Amino acid sequence: MRELIQKTIDVLKLKVKKNLKVIHENQKQIKQILASPNTGERAIEYEKCYSVNKKLLQENNDYINVQLTLINFLDKYKDTAVLDDSLPVVDIYSITDEIEVLDLTIKGIIVFDENHPKYNDPEFIDKMISHFETTEEYEKCQKLIKLKSKLV
Repeated sequence: MRELIQKTIDVLKLKVKKNLKVIHENQKQIKQILASPNTGERAIEYEKCYSVNKKLLQENNDYINVQLTLINFLDKYKDTAVLDDSLPVVDIYSITDEIEVLDLTIKGIIVFDENHPKYNDPEFIDKMISHFETTEEYEKCQKLIKLKSKLV
């Protein structure tokens, strides 16, 4: 995901540069229009260039805001699994097999937090505790026991 976000940022930067180039060219054309004799055609040409520049500046504003949002997102979540490109993307709500959900959760592919579909399921938590007892991961057991006691 990190790579995709970075590519999006790069594409947006290119679009901003392209728009700025067009704006610059239109500015040259506006100078030429203003230097020509005052006619009705001159006003139409001026308005045409002006409206194109205005539209492109609004686009650039949007593109830059999206870039800033994506950059802030990358910075905020740089050390989380959300941006880890090596992990597969899993739609946990489409998985109906509880054993598969348990396996993916234990492996850390699915984060066990408030958004997990089985977060408030005491039976699921018991299965996780049982697994972590078997693998002697007692700190994880303790956290799950605390969570389960809050649920009951």
